[in-house]
Amino acid sequence: MIHEFLTNPDWLNPQLEYLIRLQNIRLHLGPVFDNFFLNITKLGELLIPTLFMCIIYWCIDFEAGVYLFLLNSVGLFFSKFFKMIACVYRPWIYNSNIVPVGDAVKMAAGYSFPSGHCLMAATSWGGIAFLIRKHKILCTLIILSILLIAFSRNYVGVHTPQDVWFGVFTGLIFVFVIHYLLKWCEKDKNRYFYLMAVMNLIVIASMFYVIFKQYPADYIGGKLLVNPAKAIYISVLYAGWIMGLFNGAILCKRFFPYNAKESSLVTRIVRGFVGALILLLIFPHFDDYLFSQIRDYKVAFSMMFCTGLFITAIYPFIFTKIKLKKDTVKELKSED
Repeated sequence: MIHEFLTNPDWLNPQLEYLIRLQNIRLHLGPVFDNFFLNITKLGELLIPTLFMCIIYWCIDFEAGVYLFLLNSVGLFFSKFFKMIACVYRPWIYNSNIVPVGDAVKMAAGYSFPSGHCLMAATSWGGIAFLIRKHKILCTLIILSILLIAFSRNYVGVHTPQDVWFGVFTGLIFVFVIHYLLKWCEKDKNRYFYLMAVMNLIVIASMFYVIFKQYPADYIGGKLLVNPAKAIYISVLYAGWIMGLFNGAILCKRFFPYNAKESSLVTRIVRGFVGALILLLIFPHFDDYLFSQIRDYKVAFSMMFCTGLFITAIYPFIFTKIKLKKDTVKELKSED
């Protein structure tokens, strides 16, 4: 029913016509704006928002980081799962006159609705805007950036307006839902376990649904429009990432919370630099798994789960232990 509504010609065709008009403007303006919007759209991909959230989580404000990672995990889950429910094709499949900009197609694998870039932007950057909402100018600039990311997905031709605006609005709804959910958990620390258990059950149940669901098998020129096996593989891969981030953040919050500001500025800079360097070494290999022709679900899930867990639990646990050891040494020296 969702698929039929979203692909109804009376509803979808005006959006496709808008993309064609936008494409005509794009062709007239030339490659300068193409490159600009291709770079803007990267702000909604996994790497840049994750690095920003890591720096906040590791070096600036632990509580804010927990909020951002839980928010981002829920947003990513919703994005990937809803794509598999709706099974809406990319705009150029519905209208062959739409030609996306260059490399934008590579990251536009699988189904179209909703836009994962927009949900990522709304939950990560929108969450940061919510945290600094008292700083009106900076908050406004971040909101404008989210809108620009949304527009860029239309401009490069990989999403319809319904894809991007549904992604933005649902992402912004989660900004408030997760905020109040964490306030609810703070009233009883054991509620964090309930939250973790519910999230894990939802993700696992959704993966069973995704794996056993029947998908459309439409061909053009003998080529399958969307390969369900690949779409399932990407969903399982992201499920590992989401569960790693979410569980790690909850465990860290519950068992070894820390105050980043207790460390010196130099220590925080080194901590952030080393952590970012590790991620920059790991992230390029994600594409090898995302676009791999040999799909090992267990390996992909485990790799992404461990990476997420490293970010939100293992790495913080390491430097928490290092700080504890340093404090112990200082105490012993002071006693002497």
